[in-house]
Amino acid sequence: MKRKCIRLLLGAALAFAPLAQAFAQGIYPTKPIHVLVGLAAGGGTDLIARIIAPKLADALGQPVLVENRVGAGGNIAAETVAKSAPDGYTLLFSPNGPMVIAPIMFRHLPYSPTRDFAPIAMVVTFPLIVSVNENVPSRSLSELVAFLKKNAGKNNCGGSGPPFELALRLLTSKTGTDCTFIQYKGNNETSQALMTGEVHFALVDAGPVFPAIKSGKVRGIAVTTPTRDPTFPDIPTVIEAGFPDLEMRFWMGLFAPAGTPAAVVKRLEAETQRALKLPEVVKQIHNRQSIPANMSGEQLAKFVASEITRWDGVRKNANIPQVD
Repeated sequence: MKRKCIRLLLGAALAFAPLAQAFAQGIYPTKPIHVLVGLAAGGGTDLIARIIAPKLADALGQPVLVENRVGAGGNIAAETVAKSAPDGYTLLFSPNGPMVIAPIMFRHLPYSPTRDFAPIAMVVTFPLIVSVNENVPSRSLSELVAFLKKNAGKNNCGGSGPPFELALRLLTSKTGTDCTFIQYKGNNETSQALMTGEVHFALVDAGPVFPAIKSGKVRGIAVTTPTRDPTFPDIPTVIEAGFPDLEMRFWMGLFAPAGTPAAVVKRLEAETQRALKLPEVVKQIHNRQSIPANMSGEQLAKFVASEITRWDGVRKNANIPQVD
């Protein structure tokens, strides 16, 4: 009798699997899907979301509406989605800040990136460019390290908020250097500070610093991704420069609330990854100084957990206090 029951249960489970897949493909979605972006319209995150949304809409047969829910550096949008119905109709498009940096910077975050979300896919990665003012006599990362050590206690660096401060603290800790961190409202302001010499060096998104590098006012000396960035093919990676510990990826990804049916998540994952292979999408993403990602929801879940551990270690090593 027990064996018979087990066979029946296994048979039911096997029979249910294609039904679940059929539900995702045949029934879901039946109404518009809302994708919340926690940052302002016209910014990098918003623009990437609006590249992907129409392709998802075409594949799913329903409108995919991007909505800007701005506040707290993207945390409000993340909290909203975390507390939404897990039915696949409210999604989050987020950079790494709310999903990796916020949980280590805030003691009482109203959501958990690892418990409250079902990751769908990483959509893009984008490098940080180790950039120096034109008057800094450094044309390589090794030369910058030597310059910083020679001028210990006199170095200014800058960035737009905790993710960039932590990235700079990682750089200084791994190279035995120091800098006085100056916080700016955004990467455009950081790039301007580099151009004027207000800061000697910074880690900046490729997009905002692109015009400054092209003008010659700022010199890009290394990219933090494992491979060279197509926008700056002549700039070596930190690995090529001899600093593999400085490899880091900032990214954007798509998330559903935890508890969303697995078949729905898999459908969204498949359509997102399919969209990222379309030539016109690849071109638009490259034009935004980003790189299409190839990371599944399952891989993204593991990556987020590992990144939280990594950056919390950087925070503790730099003695950066958490916010209540």
